[in-house]
Amino acid sequence: MVNNRKAQAAFEYLTTYGWAILTAVIAVGALAYFGFLSPKNLLPNTCDFGKQLECVEYQVISNGSVNLILRNNFGKDITITSVTGVEETVVSSSLNPDPLPSGQKGILTVLMNTPPTGGEKKNIDLVITFARAGGGYPAHNISGSVFTTVMDEG
Repeated sequence: MVNNRKAQAAFEYLTTYGWAILTAVIAVGALAYFGFLSPKNLLPNTCDFGKQLECVEYQVISNGSVNLILRNNFGKDITITSVTGVEETVVSSSLNPDPLPSGQKGILTVLMNTPPTGGEKKNIDLVITFARAGGGYPAHNISGSVFTTVMDEG
């Protein structure tokens, strides 16, 4: 009779902890299923092209437009000659003003070939080719990325 009571106590102990573990697994599974544990949702929005070409503001729109406000910290006026995408195809790009004076901000607009879906987080890797303004200077590349939530067009 004594062995039955010990076995019953052990069984109740294991059953209680079993239900608690099962509840925790179901809760974590539900959080993962609904996207609360997605790394993309947990990471902050960023825009990084280094300190010399500082990304002040950024926006990605669901029509495929990437709008960047960049500050020229090179110490010399620069002209952006081209922008290419690492994974996406860049259809067109424009910088206002061109050339970008030293210490000033300019608006770089890039149009991507494949528009992203609004509301989702998107990482866009870009390579910006620039040269010192005035002509006759070699071109340089600076790569960076924009990781942000895509805004709906409208």
